[in-house]
Amino acid sequence: MSETNRFTPRATRWLSVLALLLATGCEEIPPEPPPEPEPQQPPAPRYQATIYRTEYGVPHIRADNLASVAFGQGYAFAQDQACGLAEAVLRLRGEQARYRGAEFVGIDIAHRLLDPLGRAELLLPQQPQPVRELLGGFVAGYNHYLARVGPANVPGWCHGAPWVAPITETELMAHHLTLGMLASGLQLLPGIAAAQPPGTTTPSQTPPPALDSLALTKGKDFGSNGWALGRERTQSGRGMLVANPHFPWEGELRLWESHLSVPGTLDVYGASLLGVPGILIGFNPNVAWTHTFSSGQRFNLYLLPLVPGKPTRYYYGNEEREMVAKTITVKVQQPDGSLVDVTRTTYSSHYGPILSLEGLEWNPQFAISYRDANRDNGSMVAQYLAMAQADSLQALQQAHATYQSLPWVNTMSVDRQGHTWFTDSSRTPNLSAESLTRWQQQVSAGNTPAALVYQSTGAVLLDGSDPSNEWLVEAGAAQPGVIPFARSPQLSRDDFVFNSNDSHWLTNPAVPLEGFSPLQGIERTAQAPRTRMNLTLLTEVREGGASGADGKFTQPELKEAILGNRAFTAELLREELAARCQAHPSATVEGQTVDLTRACATLAGWEGRFDLGSTGAVLWREFLGTFSFSQTLDAGALFATPFDPAHPLTTPAGLRPAPATGEDPLLTRLGRAVRILEKANLALDVPLGRVQNAPRGGRRIPLHGGHDIEGTANIVGRNGSMLSQEPRAPQGTVINRSTGLTTEGYVVSLGTSFLMALEYTENGVHAEGLLSYGESENSQSPHYSDQTELFLAKRWRPMRTDWQDIIDHAGSSVETISLP
Repeated sequence: MSETNRFTPRATRWLSVLALLLATGCEEIPPEPPPEPEPQQPPAPRYQATIYRTEYGVPHIRADNLASVAFGQGYAFAQDQACGLAEAVLRLRGEQARYRGAEFVGIDIAHRLLDPLGRAELLLPQQPQPVRELLGGFVAGYNHYLARVGPANVPGWCHGAPWVAPITETELMAHHLTLGMLASGLQLLPGIAAAQPPGTTTPSQTPPPALDSLALTKGKDFGSNGWALGRERTQSGRGMLVANPHFPWEGELRLWESHLSVPGTLDVYGASLLGVPGILIGFNPNVAWTHTFSSGQRFNLYLLPLVPGKPTRYYYGNEEREMVAKTITVKVQQPDGSLVDVTRTTYSSHYGPILSLEGLEWNPQFAISYRDANRDNGSMVAQYLAMAQADSLQALQQAHATYQSLPWVNTMSVDRQGHTWFTDSSRTPNLSAESLTRWQQQVSAGNTPAALVYQSTGAVLLDGSDPSNEWLVEAGAAQPGVIPFARSPQLSRDDFVFNSNDSHWLTNPAVPLEGFSPLQGIERTAQAPRTRMNLTLLTEVREGGASGADGKFTQPELKEAILGNRAFTAELLREELAARCQAHPSATVEGQTVDLTRACATLAGWEGRFDLGSTGAVLWREFLGTFSFSQTLDAGALFATPFDPAHPLTTPAGLRPAPATGEDPLLTRLGRAVRILEKANLALDVPLGRVQNAPRGGRRIPLHGGHDIEGTANIVGRNGSMLSQEPRAPQGTVINRSTGLTTEGYVVSLGTSFLMALEYTENGVHAEGLLSYGESENSQSPHYSDQTELFLAKRWRPMRTDWQDIIDHAGSSVETISLP
């Protein structure tokens, strides 16, 4: 090798530089330029989630943490249901009159007195960090959607409304507090609005509501069925669940379906009320649960004897107490668009707000106040998160014990091993045994204010001047004055637990739950026809029965049972009434003879179901519509055999016998039903599907299903209570108010809503179901009525939780969203 070849290229370069320096007299060499800076990485987004929408627009949201999965849920929710939450915030802020005029002044003032915003400000900092992440993420996602489309461009019934705006975490929590008062303060708003001292110079602009309007606090207009089946009653030997809430199809109480996944932290599927992060009814890989509306008490009314001549001062024990006055001002839009201030003074006792009710108006002798067990119930989201993360039935039970914050529901739950559990852990006033005994004696007397209130509404009225009627403070209670979780009705079984809105008493008739406070639910009392139908489906073991000859349910049998539309009253009475009718096929109605021949034949040929093609269901409905609901619970106008608490499933029973002479009252009622259908121009044997319908997406969709009084499990009907101003389903002119028959038929806007039949298998969860009114509130969306078509056809769809399955069925409906 030559010498020159021993130099490297680097050495050669330095020799060249040295030569150059010598040639230039050692001039200074300019420095090499600095290295290029490394490119800056953008900061990780504060929130990031991917939304996969499968068939029927169901969103499956995946993220790396709780805050981001809630961000995705809030965004997807706003895409589907932004109007509902925006309006809920408008209401709780007490600002409806600002945009909608003077008719909302009273309700706005009542909301301001309840002050959910002020209470949320106090409770929000107390929430555990994971809950703060859920609330903050959901708000960020909702607001991110509004920012993308612009509040004025939100689609749906609120399009262009000036009150659609971004929300805050405090407002979202205030919304949850308001939902918690659904069975109490929310239904008492009109009574609060009407309350003004007698002789006041500024009369209330809100008339006192009728007493029976308080029946809404007992869930009169909404109910549910919930079944949890254990390993002894399933063919697989594993757990099964039916969720069948009967909630409104319009307004603020709709349900919305979603699936949330944070790997290693959360994997939960189900439905929630509008604007509530997480899942309220649903399942994870280990446990499933559903709810029904509890029949228990969430508040107490108090009658306050007033000091003579001082209508804002009341007696309490040996002292006098002054009511607390609060002056509230709201802005009210005038017909010309201008705003004026309206001011009113409200009053509260130490129990809570003063009410004025028809027949119990505020007068010189007494006033009515109330105390609410849910007014400060701020842990609902925390409890539902704990339930969603439960890895066993014991963990789900511990979520109830820790928080006891479900405001007004029973819970039916099951694990994958096939163990079931029921509880009504709703917050309930804790009265002493002496106080309860005095109240029961007053109700039994029959001529007392307590009896009047209970018979009209089911609510409990106590003497507010007696300190012994205060709520007891007991160790273990979620808040002072409510019954502790340990004393809640509970039952664990390996066969089944269920509820259909009667009390806890017959959760499983093999072991009646007894000895609890009557405020938690009345025991040893007649069960509603729907409860008896549910129990028949669950307990019958026969060929052709709901669970077959082996008495062990399969998932197809479960689906057929809940949507089979068998009517308990028809199974009990139809044949006997048809035979009596055929023996004497005429009746006298309002002095005129009505030929019952066709009515007799229609009932005799009817299969006793409320399916689309059922001919006889409409006539039966109009016949039962001549009775009050209470007449279906004991002997008298309809039944011959009275209710017997020793035989609650089989009594009352048998048709009331015909008199020895004269008109048969039952045939007279049947004649009245015939007259009603003639007035409506309906044939006596008209198929139900030609009369019962839901206006959705510009058409009337025929529907199956029955009413509570008929005793079907599958319920559809008319939504009778709604705070929302969302346009309601048009129903035409009412022909028969008791049955809901109108010139447009039976118009459905309430009933079976989120429907689910679930089975745990050795390969995981297999769930099917539907959301009867669809995911979207926007009538122009394909997801406004697509699932109503499923409900019409009794066609269940898969509820997908396997991620490869989700990705395969999402197709191009995938969106990743983020926020710095």
